[in-house]
Amino acid sequence: MQKNGEEYELFVQDIYKILNCADGLKDVVVQHDVKIEGVSREHQIDVYWQFTCGTVTYRVAVECKDYKNPVTAEKIEAFRATLLDIGDIHGIFAARNGFQSGAQKVAKTYGIQLVQIREPLESDWRGYIKDIHINYTFRFVVNVRPHIYVNKEWTEENEIKQKIAGFKEKSDQTYIVKNKGLTNEDRITIKQLIDKLPSDEEGRDRRYLFEFDNAYLEYEDEYIKIDKIEFTYDVEFGYDTQHISMMNMARAIVNNVITGESFLIDITGNVKNWGKAEK
Repeated sequence: MQKNGEEYELFVQDIYKILNCADGLKDVVVQHDVKIEGVSREHQIDVYWQFTCGTVTYRVAVECKDYKNPVTAEKIEAFRATLLDIGDIHGIFAARNGFQSGAQKVAKTYGIQLVQIREPLESDWRGYIKDIHINYTFRFVVNVRPHIYVNKEWTEENEIKQKIAGFKEKSDQTYIVKNKGLTNEDRITIKQLIDKLPSDEEGRDRRYLFEFDNAYLEYEDEYIKIDKIEFTYDVEFGYDTQHISMMNMARAIVNNVITGESFLIDITGNVKNWGKAEK
């Protein structure tokens, strides 16, 4: 999408907010459409910010042009005249489609930064990974049927019938308690045991056995000593694929034509070095 006029200026404003934060200038306010009084007249500045370092205040003015063709030397010279009339201000010229060689020469002579700021193109991804495909495999443990082996001697001593009902529907409220009676009890729910069941392969009627030493089943404030629990269960797999387009994750390419630095800014505001700047 091509940005025109004020829309492009706001685009550049947002990009410099991100770049300034990346440079450590987090409290600097980047303004749009600012009027600044010069020696001879008032000047309209597309994007402007200032900050103080020590006792020195730095002012920055950005001229923005969304021309279809590269910016000419005459536009750089006109911007230089504005900077001279304002005085004591740094200049940056931002353009979507770059600069002619004459414009680059003028800018280098007078210390004006030339920056191409635009949306990423397909050509920017040559030599880089543009698309990522992630395959997911989901494993579901279903139709779980537990069989609890109650300690026979304990049930006979306590005259308790070897019958346990109801816990299947409340597996997150039924506990296996080791070392019952100690202050620091080792507790795990039936559901947590189910979560530990092997699910590396699909299949029906798989079996897995948990054995215990001096453990009790706790359900609704009742304790029953058990030896082991055997689970019969099914494992089902589900599949999905996610496509991530790095083009959709990118927000802007920033090429500093003077210094040769180039950056990619993503939609989350991260700034990454991005090869060699365009001329």
